[in-house]
Amino acid sequence: MIIKGIENAKITQNIFNLNLPFQILNADCIASKKHIIHAINQATSKSPITNNIWMEILVRASAQRQISNAIKTIGTKGENANICVVCDSEETFNKILEVVGGIPNDNILELLDSKINNIKKIYHIKENENDKEYIIKRVCEKISIIEVS
Repeated sequence: MIIKGIENAKITQNIFNLNLPFQILNADCIASKKHIIHAINQATSKSPITNNIWMEILVRASAQRQISNAIKTIGTKGENANICVVCDSEETFNKILEVVGGIPNDNILELLDSKINNIKKIYHIKENENDKEYIIKRVCEKISIIEVS
């Protein structure tokens, strides 16, 4: 799977009309590539919550069991969006990039200082801990425990 960031993308309904194998997530709600890799691993190895691998990645990455909650939590829309694209090939990624515009930038997928408070709020990390590795580990734990929720 391809995991890439795009800065300042413009998300419109056109992207969803492409009928390509992909998922777009709000990069401002992503703790790291490790977060997404963990979500993909969970989506491909655990009992499915949804009937589509791309939607499964969204649900797992959000640590939610309900699709509507997952979309509210880490879905993305509008202009000047920082997005995380998960897709099956470079060709698919390039088609998505053509539609959404923006600048490819994987750095937006990392846990930047500006994202820490938002990530902690989204994933209900209550500890007064700002260590990035600790936060990423906790996000991955939250993804894992939706299996037993």
